Order: sequence, then structure tokens, then C-alpha cells
Amino acid sequence: MPKRIEQINELLRKEIALAIERDVELPDILATVTKVECLPELSEAKVWISILPDNRAGSGLQGLRRQQGLIYNALKKNTVLRRIPKLNFIFDNTEKNVAEIYKIISDFKS
Repeated sequence: MPKRIEQINELLRKEIALAIERDVELPDILATVTKVECLPELSEAKVWISILPDNRAGSGLQGLRRQQGLIYNALKKNTVLRRIPKLNFIFDNTEKNVAEIYKIISDFKS
């Protein structure tokens, strides 16, 4: 992946996380941006979101999609990018998988 795209991915990750923290209302949900992967032409970006508690992941993603305009406006205002990609939010269940693997390993050691 070109260095420029990696830099844009990191910039978008930080700015989306700030926008979610400042502007998006997600009651009783903790949403963390874990990864952003942008297409080279900046037409689209996949945004992986970790949501706690896990059982609220569906409503959390739905809330983010509903308030996507707020995030887009924050990106437009706070970045120097001429083109802001369309954001596709994806639930990142990596933390849950790691916890399950850790539990299996600790059970195996016992």
C-alpha cells in the first residue's frame, strides 16, 4: 500500500474517532475506531468500529450510519483532504475473538 494512502488512513482514523467522541450521540455505547482502509482514489473508506457492549453492536452501527453526515462535516472541516471518501462502517469483533482465544488457552492450562 502506498505511503500516502497509509497516511490518509491514519488521518481519517484519528479524525473519525474525534468526530464520534465530540459530535455523535450513542447513549450507553462505547465506539472505538480500530482501522480505516481507504481506496486509492479516495472514493470509499472502510471504517472498522469496535463497540462495547457487544450486544449493542447493531444499534451502535445503525446510530453511526444515521449520523454519518456529522462525521462527514467534521472531516471536511478538520482535514485538508479535497475529497472525503464515503464511509462504510464495519463491526470489528477482534477484541471478542481475542478474549475467546485467551479463555480457551487459560482453560487449557488449568
